[in-house]
Amino acid sequence: MFKGALSAAALVAGLSLTPVSASAAPIIGGATAVDLTATSTFQSLGYNVSTYGTASSFLVGGDIIAAFLITGGTRNDSTGAMVINHAGSGLNFSLGGNTLSIGDFEIDTAAGLVRGSAAANGFTLGSNISLFNLGAGSVLTLTNEAAAAFNTTLGTPGLAGATIGTANPVAVFGPSGVPEPASWGLMIAGVGFVGASLRRRASKAARLAAA
Repeated sequence: MFKGALSAAALVAGLSLTPVSASAAPIIGGATAVDLTATSTFQSLGYNVSTYGTASSFLVGGDIIAAFLITGGTRNDSTGAMVINHAGSGLNFSLGGNTLSIGDFEIDTAAGLVRGSAAANGFTLGSNISLFNLGAGSVLTLTNEAAAAFNTTLGTPGLAGATIGTANPVAVFGPSGVPEPASWGLMIAGVGFVGASLRRRASKAARLAAA
């Protein structure tokens, strides 16, 4: 979805993808940008949406774009399927003094599922909850478990199956499971590059619409 993502991958990876002999290539970093296409819906419900931990966010064309650093995972070299981890970051949804926090996202492309942790007002609901179904085009829809957490914590029923947004992971592969400290700076710079590319895209679309 994001045309700037491949350029961001080059920046994040430093144009250095190290091949490995094993059938499962380790993922050592990168970032996943999530376009929260339901931003206007959240606003109409009175939600305040924010990121926490190492995540960051910005607005593009009225949508919140949230960026989450990739902290590990693997890619099956035979099938291309990936498990992508994002420990230490997530999203807060707040309404009426209550907050639902979901994060530590694990994208499982083979299962078509995003799992993670959930907490209601700081109290842990679970650490391996099915949060989103991952459909065609990397579209994210709320699972029954996540919808139940929204209803219990924020009093919003009927969200099961609702489209939340789209995910765009840009992973860096290598022989080591732990990125060097300098790599974190490159990853953060890569997230910023994705944001800049999206802003340019939105600006270009606005100019074309006005023409």
